[in-house]
Amino acid sequence: MEKPSDRERIEDLEVAGRVQDERLAGLELSSLGHDERLVSLAREIDGLEGKLEHRAAIEQAKGVIMHTLGCGADAAFAVLVARSQSENRKLHDIAEEIAAAGD
Repeated sequence: MEKPSDRERIEDLEVAGRVQDERLAGLELSSLGHDERLVSLAREIDGLEGKLEHRAAIEQAKGVIMHTLGCGADAAFAVLVARSQSENRKLHDIAEEIAAAGD
């Protein structure tokens, strides 16, 4: 069995180095993709948490309106929507005010 020459060993090492470089580049891209996905999921969670907070205020405001006007949940929500549209304000802002006033 013939022993590889120094030149052949160097070429083999260079090829192996390029293969490793390509693997590392692929891992970096994969890692970046995972990082971007994590950032996207974190933003989605923040948005959902905000919606839950808004939903709680809306439900409280509906309760105040239902108690005050003696109406059902659908009618109370319609009152919130109508006020939001007439004042050109976000529904959850109005709901928070009504809920706070009802406390």
